Parts: sequence; structure tokens; C-alpha cells
Amino acid sequence: MLPANYQRLKEILSKTIPSKRIITNPLQLLAYGTDASFYRLIPKIVVQVHTEEEAVEVIRQTGRLNIPVTYRAAGTSLSGQAITDSVLMVATHEWRKYTILDDTALKVKLQPGITGARANIYLQPFGRKIGPDPASINAAMIGGIAANNASGMCCGTDQNSYKTIADIRIVLYDGTILDTADEKSKKDFTAKHPEIIQGIEKLRDDIKADATLTERIKQKYKIKNTTGYSINALVDYEDPFDIIKHLMIGSEGTLAFTSDITYYTVVDEKYKACTLMIYDTIEKACDVVPLLKQTPVSAVELLDRDSIRSIEDDPEAPAYFRTLPETACLLLVEIQADNQQIMDEKEAAIRKAVESIPTMQPYKFTSDPKEYNFNWKARKGLLSSIGGLRKTGTTCLIEDVAFPIQRIGEACVALKDLFRRSGYTDAVLYGHALDGNFHLVFSQDFNSPSEVQRYADMMDELADIVVNKFDGSLKAEHGTGRNMAPFVEKEWGEAAYKIMLRIKDIFDPHKLINPGVIINENPKIHLENLKPLPAADEIIDKCMECGFCEPNCVAEGLTLSPRQRIVIAREIARLKAMGEDPARLKQMLHDAKYYSDETCATDGLCGLVCPVKIDTGKFIKHVRHQESSDTAKSVASYIGNRMAGTTSVLRGGLNFVHFFHSILGDTLMGGIASAMRTVSFKAIPKWNKDMPQGGRKIKDSIVNEGQPDKVVYFPSCINRSMGKSKGYDKDDVELTRKTQELLQRAGFTIIYPEGINSLCCGMAFSSKGLKEEGARKSKELEDALLKASDNGRYPVLFDMSPCFYTFHEAYQNKDLKIYDPIEFMLDFVMPKLQVKHPRDIVTVFPVCSVKKIGMEQKLLQLAKMCSKEVAFVESNCCGFAGDRGFTYPELNEHGQRHLNEQIPSDCKDGYSTSRTCEIGMSEYSDINFKSIFYLIDEVTR
Repeated sequence: MLPANYQRLKEILSKTIPSKRIITNPLQLLAYGTDASFYRLIPKIVVQVHTEEEAVEVIRQTGRLNIPVTYRAAGTSLSGQAITDSVLMVATHEWRKYTILDDTALKVKLQPGITGARANIYLQPFGRKIGPDPASINAAMIGGIAANNASGMCCGTDQNSYKTIADIRIVLYDGTILDTADEKSKKDFTAKHPEIIQGIEKLRDDIKADATLTERIKQKYKIKNTTGYSINALVDYEDPFDIIKHLMIGSEGTLAFTSDITYYTVVDEKYKACTLMIYDTIEKACDVVPLLKQTPVSAVELLDRDSIRSIEDDPEAPAYFRTLPETACLLLVEIQADNQQIMDEKEAAIRKAVESIPTMQPYKFTSDPKEYNFNWKARKGLLSSIGGLRKTGTTCLIEDVAFPIQRIGEACVALKDLFRRSGYTDAVLYGHALDGNFHLVFSQDFNSPSEVQRYADMMDELADIVVNKFDGSLKAEHGTGRNMAPFVEKEWGEAAYKIMLRIKDIFDPHKLINPGVIINENPKIHLENLKPLPAADEIIDKCMECGFCEPNCVAEGLTLSPRQRIVIAREIARLKAMGEDPARLKQMLHDAKYYSDETCATDGLCGLVCPVKIDTGKFIKHVRHQESSDTAKSVASYIGNRMAGTTSVLRGGLNFVHFFHSILGDTLMGGIASAMRTVSFKAIPKWNKDMPQGGRKIKDSIVNEGQPDKVVYFPSCINRSMGKSKGYDKDDVELTRKTQELLQRAGFTIIYPEGINSLCCGMAFSSKGLKEEGARKSKELEDALLKASDNGRYPVLFDMSPCFYTFHEAYQNKDLKIYDPIEFMLDFVMPKLQVKHPRDIVTVFPVCSVKKIGMEQKLLQLAKMCSKEVAFVESNCCGFAGDRGFTYPELNEHGQRHLNEQIPSDCKDGYSTSRTCEIGMSEYSDINFKSIFYLIDEVTR
């Protein structure tokens, strides 16, 4: 039950915001109570706002009802600044508009829901990028990047948000909008809020009159610093609007809501190379950094021996990582330039500068994609990689400090000594050495008062070392949050801290905007609201809830993301273990069935970006297996043993439905089908106009005998069941026949496995948690393919990428040479056929399995062989997820919500490599999608 004022807020907001985006379900509230920090607060209401008007309404109404509100984008922040026990306003989906403001992209306007990586994709054609480059750039969104003044590996202090902001559009505590790029907006704001302008001018003048404070501020910002507010704005700028927009940077959502921000972009150099310099001690490595500072390097990252250990078992890691001495330290050095000659000159300058301090082994700068990408992937994923090594039940913590570069050697020694004395034997140190910025990562058990006290003692001593011994920054780029709020005055001193209090008063007079963050009177706030991480399942126990997975999840924003599924699983496990609150446990299990299980596509794309390789889809399949009944297993076995009959029934059913579709038409058929689904309480699958007619039973065993080249063709059970859809060309034939025609034209003898109509890769069963039957069908298929291929003598072609991937993960006999449809066409078919009539433009969609096997570029290559122009859809899983597009169509609809906007207006056809995915893509676009085999056949005839 909501408190009365929150219930009133919900009722008011429901008049202008759809109720499904005003979340009060306890399971979802718990899921949103998590960010990447080690704190947890559970909101009372989560509001997903899609427009500035909605954001204004939330801000006005929370203010009117005296209810605190916190703003969030991706929730990848590390210091507890994106959580609340009040109202959480989330601005991600539908906040992804951008504008390139000139022909050369010197400025770009971005909404807060765009990830940093996506912004750089928009700017890439211009050879530009945004300045900030945090390690979390693939998941972190512009709203948080600006609000935390996040920096990263290359940007340092010269290209962070503070230095590259051009303008900002914000919503203040009373709903007033200020756009610093609009002169009328500034004039109106001055008239409406003269007290804010006067307050800013008074602060500026007071600081200017205090020479000691002015000098203190200038000195503090010579190194990275995100502790407290960006009070350097009051020294660096005169105009109050310039001051305001720079105060917003690093304010962590405590002063205003950002609707959009305009950045000055920076050059994205064409040539890049990096090297690994290995030194036998951390002191020597630190001695090299000031020398590198004088050279044209773009980045210098330091990794101590323990950091290296966390990545040395990666298959792509150099073998020598494992043999380095315990005192070793690594510098990852990057150079960038516009041409190779300048690259060579920069490398020569660097080698000359550091030659006085020898490395343990020779080093070379590499631009090789495999080596280069591993070096940076390993560095960017260090936090979560280290977190994945921690003991189950403990929390991965990260501290983020900075020191004057001349003293980083002794600072590193002091920090490592502190952690040794405090008993943190697993602590690692790494960071942006060029800026004197280091991250300290360690595991902490918060399950006992003594352990909490150990952490408290360590934090007190850390603050003493950083502030009193080195006059450094307690937060360099991760934001103050709740974690460092008790120490802001200690670092800055009383005079500067009072300035910060006045800033908060000016912009948030009622103390309702993200209260408790940056400014907090509670000296123990960093020890409260600590997030539990109980053991749940070994598949997910290493998750530290960083959120890197979320951009890859099709269900994120509809129900739960992978991170949120793990949060729920942990809470369910905790409730079961403690035996507490059985009513709450029962309700959570009920709600989790839909939110966590039924709307998970189990596509595994989350595992591609998870630094510790957690595939939440596998976990959900595991849950499904645990919950599968004996009856379900018996039914699966029955179907598996009668696959030929099952596909025959499916063909008949599809033909039956197609017959009525052809008579009734789209509209009437859709109405009847929708009504039947409704009265059956959604037991009847959803029909759509792209539902195909039945396919054909495979009757052949060998086709086109006598050819020197032979191929074993395994048509998936889906393609054996499904024929053409309404959008196919009149002369098209079903895919199994089209594949046969194509292979014959390429000169192949086609061999079908024995018992083809009874075979299945097992995906239909394993995806539902029925792994025993899935494994049995995979083994049955393996035996049949071995026999048909003469024990691996002939290649095996799969006509659907998901089936190929499922079998690829399951088969044991590696003598089998199995091929995804893309790779087989490229390697075996295209060399035998001539492209005679290339298309002008086509759209292609890489399905999940294509991404997981790294075949995206090959798909693009294949499409470019067949068309002059190719539109390549950027997306996660399409959301059809096998058959869930029929049973949970909202997942498919959510996954395809941005599909149409990526398809050029003059494009009429789309191609892919998965039949069911193509049905879903056709439904939610204005073109028809089908197998790329049709395109190849067309252009080579």
C-alpha cells in the first residue's frame, strides 16, 4: 500500500502518463532499486517518462506534494547516486534523439537516453566523437555521463563533459525549462527566476573576492576531481548561464533534470595503436608516467600484477601474462594520429622519452584488430572481471582517487600498503596513470558488523592518505554519490563546502531533488543501505550488477533486464534461505514467472558484453528446467519421438489457417484471430498477416547425383514446416526448395540425412528448459549427419542460423564440418555463381545467433556482393525468440520498435537467416523479410 501522498501522485500522473509506465509492482520496484553501486534503496514509484512534457509534469507534481524525486538514465554509476526510496524518474527509452548541428559535426545535440557508444556511431562518418570515453561507454548514457562528469582512458581533463559542453537544456525544481542555446529561453528564465541568477552572481563574486579560495579551486582542478560540485565553474566563467551549464556537469542529478546536452565534439583519429610496457615494479612504471606525459601519447593505463592476474586466463591474453613476477606492473600506452607518418613520429618520440627506464621485455605498438581490441576490452572490463573473481556473497567495491602526477609512485605504494594492513588481500590497483587517477577494487563482506567496521576504518584512513598526505581527489571521475558524501568537506575545507551548500540551496530550495547525494549531513551514510548479494545460482553469482548487459537485452524496458533478473533471483534465493515473509516470496515467484521467465528471449546476447561472461539466458533456461514437470518432460519426449508427425500436423495447421486468411483477408482474419486469442486467455497463439502457409515434406535422399562437390543439407524443422508468407513474390518457392535449387545451380550433389523429417537440432526443447530431450535430439542429429557426411568428409549446411548455433554448442564429434548459412554461401556457393543483376538497395538483419558466432561482418559482406547499397539493422534480438513472438508478442513488438526507422524509404525487401525472426520483422516493418538465399538466387540468375 502506497503512502497517501504517493497514491495521490500516482493518480495525478495517470491522467497524462500511461499507467503501465507508472510502476508500483513490488518486484519491479526491487529491480529498479539497483544500480552499479553497492547500495540499495527501493523506490515507492518508478515513472518511465518518454517526453520532456512528462518529465516536467513529474517534477511539478512531486514538488507540489513535497515528494523527493531522483533522475536516472542507465544506472551504471558506482557511488549510489542513481537510487532512491521515493520516486525514481527514468529517462531512457524514447530519449534517443540527436542532432548534428553543422556539416562537419563540430557540435552534436544529444538526449540523455543515448549511450556514449551510440553517440560515437552517429559521429563516426564525420571523423568525430564525444570527448568523454568512460570504460562503461557501451552502456552508460549521455545523461549519466554528463551528470557524473565521467571521463575515461583518453579524454583526461581536457575532453571531459565540463570542457566540451556547448549548451544544455534543463528542467528545474518547479518545472521551469532553461535552454542555454536559446536567447529567448535565457531571457524568460531571468525574468522568472531572478533569484537564481542573482545567487549565481553572488557566489561568483564572493569567490573572486577570496584570493585563497580562488587559488584553492584552481589548484584542485589541475587533476581529475568530481568530489562535490563543479565549483571551478564559478572561477572559470563570468556569465551566469555559462556558470549554470558547467555547474550541471558533475551535479549527479541533484540540481536539475537534463533534457538534452550539446557537446563540442573532438577528432576521432583514423590511425590508432597501443602497446604493453612491462616493468618489474610499480614504482618504475610510475616513474615512466611523467616522462610519457611530455610525449604525444593519447592514453596511459596502469595495471598492477593483481589486475593482470584477473585477465590472464582469457583465451586471447598473451601467454607471458601468467609468468610475470609478483611485483610486475603494466602500462597500456595508446597513440593516435591522422596518418601513418605521424604515428611513426609519435612512436619514436615515446621510445626516446622512456629509454632511460628499461622494460622487462621489448614492446611493440600494434594496430592488429585482435591484439588491439583485446588490450582495450580487457582494460575496460577490469572492474567486472575482478568482481567476478570474488567470493560468493561478497560485494565488489571500487574507490576512485587521483593524485598529482609527480607523486603517483609513492601514492600507489601508500595505497597498496593500506589495503595490506586492512586485510584486503585481493585488492587490485589500476587506472588512468596519465591523469594520476587510480581505481582500487576489492571484495567486501557486509554480512557482519565487524566487516562493516573494517570497511569504515579503511575508508577513514584512505581519506586521510588522499587528502592530508597527497592533497588528492577522493573522487576523480565516478562521482561523489552517497559513497563519498561524508568526506566532501574534509577534502575541500569549510569555505568551499559552504559554497556547495549555497549551490544546492539555489537550485533545490525544497531539498527534493536526489536528496542525500553529494550533500549529506549523515557522517555514516556511506555505511548504510548496503546491497545484499546472496548466493542464488553459480551461473549468476559472480554478477556485480554493473549493467553492461542492458543495452543488449531485448526485454529491457518492457519487463526486466538481465541485471534485474539477477536481482530478483537473488532476492528469491534469500527469502527461501531465510524462511522469512512467505507471502512476499509467493508473490515474487508468481510475478517472476512473467517478468523474469516468460519474457526472457534467452538469446544470450547479454553474455557477449558481460565482462565475466554471464549468460542470463542460460540461467533462465536452467530455471525452466528446474520447474519443468514430469508431465512436460513426457510430452517433450512424445513429441521428440514423433517429430515427423509433429511437423506434418504443423504444416496442415498452417495450410488450414492460410486458407481462411486467403478468403477473409488481413483485417477480418486479424479481428477473428485476436478475438479467439482473447477468449482463450492468450492460450491461442497470436496470428499475424505474415503467418506462412505450410511447407513441404522432404521426400528426397539425394539430389543432383554425380557432381564432384557434395553437401549434406539439413533443413530445419521450422523450414520443413513453414512455407511462403503472403509478402513473398508469387513465383517464390518455400525455402527448402529454394535452397535445393541454389545448391544445384552451384553444382552440388545434395545429400539429405537419413530420417530427415524426424530430425531436430533440439532448440525447440532446450529453449524451454527441457534439456534432456534437447540433448537427445541433438545427439540423434549428430549421428545422422556423421553418417550422411561420410564421417565428416562432406560439409553440412544448416539453413537457419539459430539451428546451426544450437547444434554447434551441442555436438561432440569435431570431424563434422558444419556451416552456418552465411559462411557456406560465402565459401562454397558465391565462388561458383556470378552476380548478374545486383539489387540497388536491400536491408539485412543479423539475428542473435549470427552475433554470437561473430558472423555479422560476413553477413554484411555477403549482402554487399548482391546489392549496391546495404542497410544493416542495428538491433538486439528481434524478440521473436523461437515461438515467443506467437505466445508473448509484446516481446517481439518491443524488440522491433525501432526497426522501421532504420529501413531506407526506397528499400522494398529485407533478408536474414532465421524464418521465425523474419515473420516478426515483416510484421513490424513496411517490407517483407525472408532468407538471404532468395536474394542470392535472384541476383545470380
